[in-house]
Amino acid sequence: MCIAIYEDDAADAAEIRCYLEQYFAHNGFIGDIDIYASGEALLSAFSPGAFDVVFLDIYLSGLNGVEAARAIRARDPNCAIVFITANPGHMPEGFALRAASYVVKPITREQMDTALLQCRRVFLKNARYIELKTRGQSARIPLPKVLYVETLNKATSVFTEEGVVKTYMPLEEIERQLGGKPFLRCHRAFIVNMLHVEDVLENSFLMRGGAMVPIRKNGMKDVRRIVSEFFSERLFEEV
Repeated sequence: MCIAIYEDDAADAAEIRCYLEQYFAHNGFIGDIDIYASGEALLSAFSPGAFDVVFLDIYLSGLNGVEAARAIRARDPNCAIVFITANPGHMPEGFALRAASYVVKPITREQMDTALLQCRRVFLKNARYIELKTRGQSARIPLPKVLYVETLNKATSVFTEEGVVKTYMPLEEIERQLGGKPFLRCHRAFIVNMLHVEDVLENSFLMRGGAMVPIRKNGMKDVRRIVSEFFSERLFEEV
């Protein structure tokens, strides 16, 4: 996945990059982020399919963000465009260019989260995934969609945002594919995606959607510590 940022303010460009890198790290996405201080440089590097998402500052000297968006849209109808602006007055023009979202300066995490959510479909196409063998076929599931995994009687169920996928692959193999944080082996029969944990109860996790995932008795303190540290790290990054 390739992301372009067209922003001539170095501090704002670095802030957008930081938000993107954190979002990628927390959600299992991988990609390259390129920053351009001039529209000419961006359009010189642009070709259909070159970038999945482009962040464009509207108020720039030379080629402004709206003009750059028109040129991008003429070449690539599928590239997601997010406008960065100090004045929301350009929103109607931006939506005419099928902008995915707007971020109004000063940039905040809440605005970036909203913008990135609007681009989620694009990100999912490029997300890391696990590959499951089920009924003689292979199924690829993007890591951000995995809620938790349970094994029972040699069958393993992968619970996702869209339903349950069953396989006879060992839990250890699925754990290897998941690759560590934000996934945690919290029980001999369960792996949980900590990003989808709503609350930590006495001996289980309450998941978004209401499911309960048990925490192993042996090593419960370690599991709770890892989860606490994970969320502390996220809060620290958001400050």
